[in-house]
Amino acid sequence: MQSIIHRLGFIAVLMTTVAAFDLHATEADETTLGQSQTEPKSKQVSQQISSESEAVIKDISQSHEIIDSQGLSEKDSQTVSSLLNQLHESAAAADWATYFSLYHPQAVFIGTDQSERWNMVEFEGYAKPTQGWRYDVKSRHLLQIDDTIVFDELLYSPEYGISRGTGALVQTAEGWKIAQYHLSFPIPNDKAKRITSLIMQ
Repeated sequence: MQSIIHRLGFIAVLMTTVAAFDLHATEADETTLGQSQTEPKSKQVSQQISSESEAVIKDISQSHEIIDSQGLSEKDSQTVSSLLNQLHESAAAADWATYFSLYHPQAVFIGTDQSERWNMVEFEGYAKPTQGWRYDVKSRHLLQIDDTIVFDELLYSPEYGISRGTGALVQTAEGWKIAQYHLSFPIPNDKAKRITSLIMQ
């Protein structure tokens, strides 16, 4: 009998605790709802957009690098991919000595603006006063034709989003060197006329 009484007492205490917890949770929800209703709508929308943007950036930054190699030996494929990775890493660190050592002395860099076609002297003059730039590699294609390797890669920049790098490497006495690098912003077909109309203004 005492055992049953003890059990009933325990159950009563448990039910009281659960009821109190539910009441507290309901009050907290009502308080939160009241606060959210008084917040300006623009702030709520801004927070939503911000959280969505962070989610997209996080998703992109976690994607894996995909490399497709045609015509290259496994050794050259690894060497060239390592060289291009080092190019982006040294640009992000503003390590210009390493960055420009990866280019052929007669190389050309073509930027996103129509005026940006630079030899290495001009490009160094542009780059060295800056603190660098960050482009993370999302995918890369390598193709060797005779003694030249051409490449294209999709990149992600926190500032600009998706961009594309294309170029060529040539074999030298010091190994593979970048002969040309071209950075561009790929435009979706359904937005092309809108973007080009802005450029023509």
